[in-house]
Amino acid sequence: MNHLNKEMLKSLIDGASGKTPCDLILKNGKILDVFSGEVLNESIAVKNGMIVGFGNEYLGTIEVDLQGAYVAPGLIDSHIHIESTLATPKEFSKAAVKHGITTVIMDPHEIGNVLGTEGLTYMLDASENLPVDFQMMLPSCVPATRHETSGAVLSAGDLAPFYDQERVSGLAEVMDLPSVRETADDMMEKLLDAQKHHKTIDGHGSGLSFMDNNIYRTAGIRTDHECTTLEEAKDRLKKGFYVHIREGSVAKNFDAIIPLVNKNNHRRFTFCTDDIYVDDLYDHGSIDAMVRKAMRNRLDPIDAMRIATLNAAECYGLIRKGAVAPGYEADLVILDDLEAFTIRSVYKNGNLIWDKDKLVYAYPESNLPEPKNTIRLPELAKEQLTIRSSTGVLHLIEVLPNSLLTNHLTMKHKIGLDFKADPSSDLARLYVIERHGRNGSLGKGIAKGFHMQKGAVATTIAHDSHNLVALGMNEDDLILAVKRIEEIGGGIVIADEGKILAELKLDIAGLMSSEPLERISENLKKLHEASTLIFQDIVFNPFLTLSFLTLPVIPQLKITDQGLYHMTEGRFIGIDEVLSEKRI
Repeated sequence: MNHLNKEMLKSLIDGASGKTPCDLILKNGKILDVFSGEVLNESIAVKNGMIVGFGNEYLGTIEVDLQGAYVAPGLIDSHIHIESTLATPKEFSKAAVKHGITTVIMDPHEIGNVLGTEGLTYMLDASENLPVDFQMMLPSCVPATRHETSGAVLSAGDLAPFYDQERVSGLAEVMDLPSVRETADDMMEKLLDAQKHHKTIDGHGSGLSFMDNNIYRTAGIRTDHECTTLEEAKDRLKKGFYVHIREGSVAKNFDAIIPLVNKNNHRRFTFCTDDIYVDDLYDHGSIDAMVRKAMRNRLDPIDAMRIATLNAAECYGLIRKGAVAPGYEADLVILDDLEAFTIRSVYKNGNLIWDKDKLVYAYPESNLPEPKNTIRLPELAKEQLTIRSSTGVLHLIEVLPNSLLTNHLTMKHKIGLDFKADPSSDLARLYVIERHGRNGSLGKGIAKGFHMQKGAVATTIAHDSHNLVALGMNEDDLILAVKRIEEIGGGIVIADEGKILAELKLDIAGLMSSEPLERISENLKKLHEASTLIFQDIVFNPFLTLSFLTLPVIPQLKITDQGLYHMTEGRFIGIDEVLSEKRI
């Protein structure tokens, strides 16, 4: 609602002046004022979805006595990939409003890599007229790198027309440092187009040096959600970045960064999830959980609220969001207990959407087209899965719990002998298969750290080009899981001893399910239960962790459909190439 026409503005002013009755009056509440830092005892007048005044002079069609409850602004997730929730925007919103989230800054990078502009248009259409506002950032790096095969390419010319959309807030996570540093023409056009439209440009600074951050800020990049250490966050902060503190289903950086936040600098921080499963959000929350943690870390409650609301709104130019004040949208969270952040009810544009642990919003019927099958896999035979060494060594990817980072290890292996997965050594086979029907390429690797005992798991969620990634202990189960993925049009599949143990069908671009939230959560529960049968004593999400092993812009060693990519060396390495590396 950034842009008002004359009639809308006149109606709001008439409500603010008391000439006409308001739609809603909230009485006897304690307003968390993110401007003064005070708690205000004021009645709130709402008209046409906007707050038009404080005071007891207003009359309203509906009047609600809050009985001393706190009133906070609707929460904002400053960076999220909706596709990574596995749900459509509609089903995601059902989980979000439960936790007071009324606005998200979404980056449709995942579906963009599969379907290009068609995917961006789908996300805009699928997120209309919902009880959560979905602001879109335009994917800057599709494909993410030259090191994998994607389903689409998005040039500056492809993105430019989308800036005419009111819900487009900027250019999403710039992760292609070489293109920025080398001033590649298309990247320069993308950066300049965003700046010409006065939009925000997001960064993706994983592994960037302090000098690289100078380059990014000079290029106009304003945010970073990839800080994993206090030192990285300090450097971003002093150079003028907004630091998005991330706490998702895999990457959890809150504990590392929150000690840096204080009264003097907290206005340059926001909260985000980046990648979170929808059942994780529904069951445990996200931005609201970070507010609770921030207060437990002795951050002032209103400072914590600014990080979760006003800071993100200002970062993305959402001039009518992020505060409880006249002239702001009536996106409100009513709290019974501030420190526990106990949500009683949630209002969106002055309409009650969540009340007493119940969703009360009436969703309109969806008229979106049926999903099309995007899975085009090559034929796969056992002999294609063979892993051998001609040098006496093999390279390994070691996963780190609840981190996107990986270690690079090597092991000795007899020349010419087929590699066999070994539970006692915590070694599993790892493959990436091109699934967009372009070249049928196959990348091979070995993973350590999953504690996999048997079976196989395969998924078409493989950041960022979303080919098929599979992890397993034997060829038969691997091939079975891959074939089942093809049959259901994408998803997550667990197989063992010739049987499918559990699956989640992701029929929208191989990334999202067209099923309702309850069904997605049920199938995710079955997947997690089945995972305990093939993984031993695992303390992280194996599916999301597997999905990020294919992201070559994150250190150290990753795998794509083209093979093993070593970020530090900036090149692919052969699985048996002789390098000077740490051995196990």
